[in-house]
Amino acid sequence: MSLKSTAKRVVSAFGWLPVVSPVVRHRSVRAVLERVPGVRSLYASGWERTHPFDRVHGTDTSGFAPADDLPANEEARAHAFFYAGSQPNVLRTALATLPPAGPFTFVDLGCGKGRALLVASEFAFRDILGIELSPPLAKIARRNAAIVARRFPNRTAVRVAVGDASTFALPAGDLVIHLYSPFGPVLVAKVVAAVEAALAAERRSIYVVYCNPVAGHCFDASPLLRRRFARMVPYGADELGFGPDEADPLVIWQGGPAPSSLAAAANARIVVDGMRAILEDP
Repeated sequence: MSLKSTAKRVVSAFGWLPVVSPVVRHRSVRAVLERVPGVRSLYASGWERTHPFDRVHGTDTSGFAPADDLPANEEARAHAFFYAGSQPNVLRTALATLPPAGPFTFVDLGCGKGRALLVASEFAFRDILGIELSPPLAKIARRNAAIVARRFPNRTAVRVAVGDASTFALPAGDLVIHLYSPFGPVLVAKVVAAVEAALAAERRSIYVVYCNPVAGHCFDASPLLRRRFARMVPYGADELGFGPDEADPLVIWQGGPAPSSLAAAANARIVVDGMRAILEDP
């Protein structure tokens, strides 16, 4: 293990000490420390532990990697955040609020090692596709998909493509697009433009499921999208300690035929501190 990796693990472990954790996870403290190289690894410690999802399925979706450590296109990487796996309970909650999955293709933008794709395979989507900028992560995602396919041969097959998720051509038909805060507003704005073009090209329904929506304002600004859901979704009981918090902010937008009305429950205000968002009452 390199000295750099050892130092990161020491810092991460320090961040979970009972006396230290409440301080470094305070919003104002976190907003400052997340910008400090080396110290920002304080917020990766939960992700670096082997997640219960991996222990159950025999997969490898755990871990944390800053954008600088991911081999990829330099221009796109400049706006990328980091790799870390989303919490299965948060995504399951999101997908349970949507119409039946049968007519929809699930698309994960910045799929990393593919945990969200594997969770999506629990639902009967027509197709499941992940887009990942980093070839090594995409390779791991394909390996994980193969493991789950062997265990559950009746599930929809998972496909993984290497590419820039902000410019990748969206599939035809009804879509559920998932983002787990893969990149900043410059690239999210491109995704919004792609979604708007897709809605203009054909009559279809598109749902955007955005966890930790640090660039959620880009979707809010679109005249073709309306909010359907906005809530802090708690981790499952077995997921506590395997991520940076105890709940993740989740916002869902809908576009296409008969979008749902803007309900008060979906009108939460997105507040961003560094690379984390929270939802507050409007």
